[in-house]
This record gives sequence, C-alpha cells and structure tokens, in this order.
Amino acid sequence: MAVIELQDITKEFVMGGETLRALDGVSFKVEAGEFVAITGPSGCGKSTLMNVLGLLDLPHSGQYLLDGRPSQSLTDDELAGMRNSKIGFVFQSFHLLPRATALRNVEMPLVYAVGDQPDLTAERRRTLAQAALEKVGLQDRMNHKPNELSGGQRQRVAIARALVNSPKLLLADEPTGNLDSRSGKDILKLFQELNASGVTIIMVTHDPSIADQASRVISMRDGRIKEDIRKKTPHMGELSRAPT
Repeated sequence: MAVIELQDITKEFVMGGETLRALDGVSFKVEAGEFVAITGPSGCGKSTLMNVLGLLDLPHSGQYLLDGRPSQSLTDDELAGMRNSKIGFVFQSFHLLPRATALRNVEMPLVYAVGDQPDLTAERRRTLAQAALEKVGLQDRMNHKPNELSGGQRQRVAIARALVNSPKLLLADEPTGNLDSRSGKDILKLFQELNASGVTIIMVTHDPSIADQASRVISMRDGRIKEDIRKKTPHMGELSRAPT
C-alpha cells in the first residue's frame, strides 16, 4: 500500500473576486521508503500541495489517502490525531520553543499524544526523545536551548522532533532555506541517511540542485505536475519517468 495517494486533487482560492486554481488535477503515489522532492517556481502550487499532504488544508475535489485513509472523511479531531501520529513536519524556520531544551522540544509531540497512548509516561517520553536526538547526532546537545545551538543544530532538533513519533511520512518544507551552504549539505546528508534507514520523505524546495539530492523529483508548474522523474539510484544512474 502506498503511504500517500492523491487522485485528481484540486484546490482553489478566491482573490479580488477572481478564483485561482492553485492545484489543478494533481495525482501521484508515494510508496514507503521513497525520498521525493517537489520543486518548481514560486506560485506553482507546491506550498499548497504541502499543506494538503500535511492535513493542514483539505482539497476542494479529488481524494487524498494517507496510510489508506481518505482525508476528507476525517473529523477535526481525527485530522489532528493523524497529523501528530502519522506525519513529522520539518519547517524552514525550525519553530522550536526558545526557553525549552533540545530534549524538551523533541518531547512535545509525545506530550500531545499521551491522551491516545497512556503508556507514554514521562520516563518513556524522555527515552524516546533521547533516542531521536541521538539519531540526528545531537546526543551531546540535549540540554542546550535553541539560542545555544547553531542553525544546523537547531534544524537537527526539529528533525528529531519530527521523527520522535515514528511517523509514516516526514514532510520537509524548504529545510535548508535558513542555513549556510555547509549546514544545508549536512542536513541533506542526514535526510539521505534517514531515507536509507527506511524513512519516507517528501521535501519541498524551489532549488533544483537541492531537489536533485532526492531519489525522485516532481516538478510543478501552474498547479499541475509538469514532470515526475525517479532515479534508479540517488545521485547516479539513468533517469526514468515515474508513473503517477
């Protein structure tokens, strides 16, 4: 079963009395373990698509299935539960709690999940958060606050937070946008390592050179998929058109 499946998705906005179609019949699947980059110029619809994929917004028509469940059939509470348990979010601006340590920041999704998972005791939450920080190489920075960390380290904290619930899908929105080139390369390398360990990743970026680090690149223009290319092997080998 595909982790996500989109079938003829449309999304419209009304601006100044004019209806704009941000997504115009978007269809594709992402299988477990893929690393997909969605790219295209500003205004192409990739950010709107990311909001739909992250259950932050619902399409006007078509169907979006996450882990086999159609998003349009979910209640608000079910959508919130799916966002917390099935999806890990990594944003350009980190969105860390400034007065909390790295460990506490990573624990937060587990705190919200306690209602659905009573076995998530304080000790269990701490153990899982520590393991997530170790996975991203920050075992020696657990008790540091965001202002005591570099930009690359803060993004690693954000990635650990996204992974702590073992989500089905990791969504990354311009994850290197606020980083210097060296830190950006380190984060992309980390994504590749996570993907090699089985994490399914969808990354939105406007930069073709960053998109090229993924093993599949979906290019958008005017709310539609312009091209969907899957590489046989990341960074090398022939390119083949991926089915949508």
